[in-house]
Amino acid sequence: MRYNDRVKIIFNQNFTNDGWDDEVKAVTSDWLPCRITGVGDKLNMGVFGKYESGAQAIHFKNKVPNMDYVLIDGSIKRKPAVIKQARKNTVVVIGAM
Repeated sequence: MRYNDRVKIIFNQNFTNDGWDDEVKAVTSDWLPCRITGVGDKLNMGVFGKYESGAQAIHFKNKVPNMDYVLIDGSIKRKPAVIKQARKNTVVVIGAM
């Protein structure tokens, strides 16, 4: 499989502030190599419960830590519906806008 596409992942990290108030900051990673493909009918129905025509699967070559958002093309921000980690790969399923 060729990993020609690039995405950034965004996750929220808590920073303590003297133990009283916790600040939450969004941390953005560098561009990560991946492959963006469509989602099959069975996986689409299993994840969303209906057919979502714009659903996509993002395949990462290595294990990627949990994420809150995926940034595609530098401007499209989507929340993952499912994150599957199998062997040394990570698959993230996102819905349409």
